[in-house]
Amino acid sequence: MMGLQRILGAILLTLLLLAAGCLGADEYLDDLGQFPDFTSLADDGQNYSNSDFGSDETIILFSAEWCNAPCHLVMHQIYVVLGSDVNLFVMSTDPGEDITLAEWHEDANDYDDEENDVGNTLPWPFMKAVDAAQELDVQSRPTIYFVDDGGTIRAKNEGAFDSDDALRDMYAKIS
Repeated sequence: MMGLQRILGAILLTLLLLAAGCLGADEYLDDLGQFPDFTSLADDGQNYSNSDFGSDETIILFSAEWCNAPCHLVMHQIYVVLGSDVNLFVMSTDPGEDITLAEWHEDANDYDDEENDVGNTLPWPFMKAVDAAQELDVQSRPTIYFVDDGGTIRAKNEGAFDSDDALRDMYAKIS
């Protein structure tokens, strides 16, 4: 029995040492690679691409026209916590054409108009980016990438943020 406990203890210790880099908060998110090349026509009639990142830090928010509550909530959280001046692109992972990009944008704007009628107007372009989403293997909506001024992804969040501080911490990785 004592020999079995030692073997299991050694296996557990080995597994913990092998997984040590995965157990920390998000230190390992220093470099998740380059954001893939994309070009897309947005609801404002402009074409956007990686060159529009410029020398600015950029947030890429992958959503879909059918993603209401969690996606719209995150869009408005970014607006309230980081302000309207952040460089952000809202990109759809859905190739469908059920609603226009302008209708999708309006639906997102209207999300905060229910009880308190806050009426924020999200100033960012909404566009399709199915190829970029596939290249990044986006599985959750929303998925948010924080990209530095060189196009390197520095942090990623899937789903809603745990808190405003979590959002600020991720944005700090690129600002």
